[in-house]
Amino acid sequence: MIDTITRPYYNQRMPKVRVGDIQMFYREDGHGDHVVWIQGLGLDHRGWALQIPFFVQHFCCLTFDNRDAGQSDRSPGAYTIKTMADDTIRLMDALAIKQAHIVGLSMGGAIAQELAINYPARVKRLVLAATYTSGDPRGTDLLNSFVLMRARFSREEYLRAIGPWVYSYQDYLIPELVELAIKRGVEDPYFVPAKVYARQVAAATSHFTEDRLKLIQAPTLIVAAGEDLLTPMRFARTLHEQIPGARLTVLQGTGHALIWTHAEEFNTLVLSFLNEA
Repeated sequence: MIDTITRPYYNQRMPKVRVGDIQMFYREDGHGDHVVWIQGLGLDHRGWALQIPFFVQHFCCLTFDNRDAGQSDRSPGAYTIKTMADDTIRLMDALAIKQAHIVGLSMGGAIAQELAINYPARVKRLVLAATYTSGDPRGTDLLNSFVLMRARFSREEYLRAIGPWVYSYQDYLIPELVELAIKRGVEDPYFVPAKVYARQVAAATSHFTEDRLKLIQAPTLIVAAGEDLLTPMRFARTLHEQIPGARLTVLQGTGHALIWTHAEEFNTLVLSFLNEA
């Protein structure tokens, strides 16, 4: 659900493949078992810049841009989280990936839930990071306010306005962290326009899996941030309670941006979990 720090490693042009009604941009890096990384609202594959260089030492990592994000095509119409789960499966089909570990962040975690529910045979292990189980009135109003700010504010004003929702008090104490994120967001050539962003918000806020989480069969790790204002702990608790055998780890002192602010801790935790397979 956030705008991200990017790295030059992820600015290269790579292949696209036809996935249903769009062309989807993707990268495959590394060797071995596949890990599919699904990003959040308004983000693209570059959001995994602090994960992929680490994980390619152990796995073949598939990163991609969701429809309406990054270098993938703009969607020809409205869509849902299920649509994006289907996109992911079609991308796996196009690349002959029969089964993979799935890692999803925020809206990407919602997509990962739908994928695991509807395509259980395709998922080895599932990691759900800073994610949610349903849209709710508060979250919908919050994200729609982001849409309004994206349309009316300058890019820098918008990034500063959403920063306190993304980063915790402790995150703001990390020297230059927030300023670097704002700088990279301002310079981002693939920053999603407000009208396009609004379509993803509509999909994100219509998400609901609470009545189907028990259908998830894959071993599941839930990683939550103790001070996450965008996807509060109540969602992590619901996931933990409803997904059979799920584990819950809470990273303290950080907010929704846990994969960047606590990258080393997150990477070590996820690697250990995936290596249990």
